[in-house]
Amino acid sequence: MIQLVDVAQKKREAIKEQYKSLIYPVFFPPHPTQPDIIQFFASLLRVCGMEDRGWDPYAESRSVLEDLNALMEIKLPTNKFKRRELTSWRLGLLFYSHVVEMSAPYEVLANLLRFRLGKGYHPDPFQAYLTVKERKRASRTGLVPKKKIEIIKALASDAGLGVGAIFNEFFRNDFRNAISHSDFIFTDDGFRSRNGYGTESFSLTYEEVDDLIGKAKVFISTFFSLESDARRTWGQHAGKAIPYDPQLKGLMEILVDNDKLMNGFKVHWPNGLDSTYLRNEDGVEMTNCALAVDDNIINLMVGEYVQNPGTFSPLVATEEKPRYTPLQNGLATVWLL
Repeated sequence: MIQLVDVAQKKREAIKEQYKSLIYPVFFPPHPTQPDIIQFFASLLRVCGMEDRGWDPYAESRSVLEDLNALMEIKLPTNKFKRRELTSWRLGLLFYSHVVEMSAPYEVLANLLRFRLGKGYHPDPFQAYLTVKERKRASRTGLVPKKKIEIIKALASDAGLGVGAIFNEFFRNDFRNAISHSDFIFTDDGFRSRNGYGTESFSLTYEEVDDLIGKAKVFISTFFSLESDARRTWGQHAGKAIPYDPQLKGLMEILVDNDKLMNGFKVHWPNGLDSTYLRNEDGVEMTNCALAVDDNIINLMVGEYVQNPGTFSPLVATEEKPRYTPLQNGLATVWLL
């Protein structure tokens, strides 16, 4: 038994390393400042406009998956669960369904790939790749995972990256549909679906179901891990004033949460204004910045250019000194270049 557990564990670790190697370049592009690091940060932070508390389903989805995973590992009492092995399989289907239905991972991957291809940021990164008919349908019922994955694969191919291949490992549209529409049953031999919603009836062995659920679990855990790693990497720059705009002389400040993960940014301008984006448990703050969806960018508002600018910046008048607001830690913000 120990040997079988070791083999299974080694298999999972090998799959995780494979997935990590494919997803890593998406979160860690070689040139994150080109053409504009704001668009990269927007992709990483899922910028979507102002929100108050309780409108971001991403954190709840992570908690749901953590709870389901914990339940799947519990040895259920036989007095409550007569066929507890089937209960574990049913929990596994809920886990799988939640993974493939989550919007955030698809949107983050699509936008990070768009950034790498110089296509900018959009809160709905798939819209530009839909036909008129598909857009109308999506406006009524939402975009199905299958289409999102098709677009991500195309973007990944254009970017010369292999992340799209991961979905071939665990995503089956007939399996997803059967779970979503409760069109399945467990038998002594495995999983069966009579209708398939647009496909013929099909069946899977327990080993095949376990493979799909297991790989979906590895995918989402790898995504969560790399997303946190990327935000932690940028969080290491908190408390610093980083030159952002060589003409206007803006200074970028990385904002972080209690775990030192990047959760926003602030650009300090030399006329005393700030452009801020911050996502935390209280919602989303956007000050002096706005989505320009038609242009696929985040616009930062800097105020009016002065009539008689000096040589330092079009925002600072002749003989006036730059007026930067201090950093979050109270330190002065100074242009040093």
